[in-house]
Amino acid sequence: MKKTFILIAVAALTALSFTACGSDDADYVPPTYNVELPLPENAANAVAFEEIKGMTTAGKKLAGITFTEDGNAIAEVDGKFVAGTYTYAAGTYTLAGNIRGTVNDVTTKGTSTENANLSINITVTIDGQTYTFNGNAQADRETAIELLTNVDLNNICRSWTVKNMSLSLSGDVSMMKTYENGDLSQLGVDANENGANLTADELAELNKTVLSIEFTKSMKLFLTYKENGKEVTQCASWTSSDFQEFLVKEISEANKFIDQNSTIQVVYNNAGGCTITFFTTIKGSKNYDAQLIINLE
Repeated sequence: MKKTFILIAVAALTALSFTACGSDDADYVPPTYNVELPLPENAANAVAFEEIKGMTTAGKKLAGITFTEDGNAIAEVDGKFVAGTYTYAAGTYTLAGNIRGTVNDVTTKGTSTENANLSINITVTIDGQTYTFNGNAQADRETAIELLTNVDLNNICRSWTVKNMSLSLSGDVSMMKTYENGDLSQLGVDANENGANLTADELAELNKTVLSIEFTKSMKLFLTYKENGKEVTQCASWTSSDFQEFLVKEISEANKFIDQNSTIQVVYNNAGGCTITFFTTIKGSKNYDAQLIINLE
């Protein structure tokens, strides 16, 4: 089974419905359909600039930058993703945190992928080192504004934090347990206690705490977790036909968690949260079905 369990453990952090809490939990709100959540404050300003041309400094290339519906700015520099925050006014994105400065889109926003002209003046902090990107550049603009009227798309496109999760294994390995946060380390320990036979390396891969999951209308998914006191952001892209069931694809090279072609199904609740579940079958020295259920808010 090797890394299969590792893959499903966080692939599930992009997946279907949390039912393990039950009616005894005073904070539990059952999932419902036809829920319309308030739009995030920056929903109208969200955009992704891809394939940025000519932005290189000290051997580091600024490949893209995404401004999300929830006011986060996420830059891709040499395959690494760095997160900050932004405010928007009069065509200018002003960034703070690990990305500082301004990005100005000097062209008019369109409704789909099209060319953009940017004026960029930012510093990006990566692994304690600061790099400055300054000048004019062209980029592909991804806005998906034509989809703004879709309620389910509006609902999912925001940043979510993990409230609790539940793991269920059945077959050669059998267990069910609920966890009160996004700490993945105990998942592997409990699975091993029930006969999963994960190796020390596989257990080490689960020594992470998931902080947030963010979907964007530019069809990106950002997973942020903490490992050894350091926050790490990883990226995947997604497609959907109805914005309640998603297919994850095109995972960034460093991403060891989200399984290629994982399916995400989403149900919302009237308290403003959503629930996701991921199912998979593990085949190896032992065969069993795994289900990881996540409650997000």
